[in-house]
Amino acid sequence: MKKVKRMANELGLSFNSLVNALLLKTIREGGVDLRNPALSENGFTQGFENSLLEADKQENYQSFDSIQAMLKTARK
Repeated sequence: MKKVKRMANELGLSFNSLVNALLLKTIREGGVDLRNPALSENGFTQGFENSLLEADKQENYQSFDSIQAMLKTARK
């Protein structure tokens, strides 16, 4: 909060003015994109998503009918 107040002061604005300006910008632009640009649209890092896609290409993985079945196998 102190950093934001300092930034507002450096811009010659009060904290409230800065917040109001941000809210108006958000309304004009139809929202704020809070997604992490380092993550894919699925929420994974590119490296992890690539490893999932590669694993999906392999034919030697086991599928399960339920999470319980998967956990039972994983505990063995």
